[in-house]
Amino acid sequence: MSGRRIPPSPPDLSDELREARRTVVANQQFTLLRDWEWHRPSQQWVLHCRLSLDIQADSLIPPATDWFVLVSPAYPFGEIKFFPAKAGGLTATFHHQKYNEAGHDDLPWRTGCLCLDTPAHTFGRHEFSSEPYEAHRRLLWHVRRACRWLEDASRGELFLPGEPFELPDYRLAKPLPFSVAFSESSDSLATWNEVAEQAGVVEFYILRRKVNLHVAKSFQTLGGHELITCAWGRSITGDASLIARGCWLKLKEVPVLAPWQAPQTWGELRCCAERQGINLDSLFRPILDAFRQTKEMGRFALIGFPLPAQFDDPPERMHWLALRLPELLSREDQVRGFRSGWRGAWQHNRERVLRDHALVSWLQSENWHGNQLTSRGALPMNFTSKKVLLLGAGALGSAVAEMLVRAGAAQMLVIDGDLLKAGNLVRHTLDLRDLNENKAAAIAKRLNQLSPQAVVEAMDGFFPPASASERRAVMDCEMVIDCTGDDEVLHHLASFNWSSERFFVSVFMSLGAQRLYCFAARGASFPVESFRRQITPWLVKDIAENSGVEVPREGIGCWHPVFPARADDVWLLASAAVKQIERSATSVLKEPELAVYEQTKDAEGRFSGINKVA
Repeated sequence: MSGRRIPPSPPDLSDELREARRTVVANQQFTLLRDWEWHRPSQQWVLHCRLSLDIQADSLIPPATDWFVLVSPAYPFGEIKFFPAKAGGLTATFHHQKYNEAGHDDLPWRTGCLCLDTPAHTFGRHEFSSEPYEAHRRLLWHVRRACRWLEDASRGELFLPGEPFELPDYRLAKPLPFSVAFSESSDSLATWNEVAEQAGVVEFYILRRKVNLHVAKSFQTLGGHELITCAWGRSITGDASLIARGCWLKLKEVPVLAPWQAPQTWGELRCCAERQGINLDSLFRPILDAFRQTKEMGRFALIGFPLPAQFDDPPERMHWLALRLPELLSREDQVRGFRSGWRGAWQHNRERVLRDHALVSWLQSENWHGNQLTSRGALPMNFTSKKVLLLGAGALGSAVAEMLVRAGAAQMLVIDGDLLKAGNLVRHTLDLRDLNENKAAAIAKRLNQLSPQAVVEAMDGFFPPASASERRAVMDCEMVIDCTGDDEVLHHLASFNWSSERFFVSVFMSLGAQRLYCFAARGASFPVESFRRQITPWLVKDIAENSGVEVPREGIGCWHPVFPARADDVWLLASAAVKQIERSATSVLKEPELAVYEQTKDAEGRFSGINKVA
């Protein structure tokens, strides 16, 4: 036998695809040029067709355009993609379209795939949209969407005021393993609007991962004066291995070629800048002069511009495109055929390195500001803006803390004097790597890795802290969350000199994690007497219900009893605790209140849900 892999045979053409073809052929705007063919590299069925529309002669869209439609063999499910044909297809790039270049020589279609999916398509089969999934309707629906796309493109109506703003598709350099992160918001845009300079120096934190991540540390003038310093958490500032330097250039708006094509060469980028009244070369010359030696010259550049949230809206934040610079000469270098000094170095860089036909090496860049990263789900701003004091980093405390940080509560002080033991791993968020480590320190380290904004500190010990510096750190916290389940801690919370009002909440579980108790109050001290009055009847009920229950023990012989609860019970109640904490912390809380949640079971003793019972 040879070692060559035998390519799989194409699947049989399904009845669903035959039905889809019959339906679309009946459409007057659709002409079938070639029937279904199996494309082995992509493992998809391909249909070659022509779409003919009644379009004005002066439009950028021809009346008839040829397309290749790639369809998943899972049809009527799976992807459906429309690509312009190399012969007779669109050559320009429009809104809601991938960068439309010729692409691979072996393919008869270009790369400019149309975006025809509804916004809900991201949600997969759970989407709520008008897209049908019957075999005779789905392909026809996409054909009609493609025709509508062409009609809108011909009238310049692919985007309308009030629709989300869309950047053009910047083709990334491959296989460069680099990525750039920055932090921009409406606040920083106000600062940028006051900056007169159009170019300067940017410093990066370098985080070495599978992909070398460059995180913008600060933006400076060419003379080294700091303009903007980016606020990052411990995971960025503490884990950075190096500080690198690059340059930044500021444009007035998105660099784009009509109708909506990203510049791919230095000549196209110059053209985009010139349309904004900016000479790109005049910005680069002083940058090269600022970096005196080649080894100091940063290999990264950021090109920024103000960005709106929606089309025709005013800008709301700066956005930065990252690119990798080719190796440039400084004024000390000399190349045969060019004079020495600054003018010769620039002439060489302009004519040979940054020549018009040279490709721009675009890199992946993302805005990691907190309001961008938490757009998938976050706590309210009046919650996340406050620093949290978390007492107790056990099973419940670790789960509550993780949920809070992931939801945007980035500032936290964790206090716990215990070490992580093997038995804790059953329901704790920490793992084997943290055994015999202080729980507070290990949890802080983990939490700082959950968000680039997280600043989580740890205190090895128990409340109240002994030293003056530790007391000052506690006083900086505006919200106090107790997850210790320890009455003595509540006594210390009541007697501690807080000096001003705080939001207090004490969260703990009943035996077996069948109930969750969440007591919340506002004031200059913790109302321990009110807590006792409200919790006592429930504790009496817990004791009566668990009378005679034998709790598990760890170790051999007469050993310490342990709290019985599985991880799913703890994390279920921790989720309820976070929601109750959010409700209490963001509402007007005139009197201390106790909320009680209870796991419920059906008649056969099986879990059926969780209810708020008090």
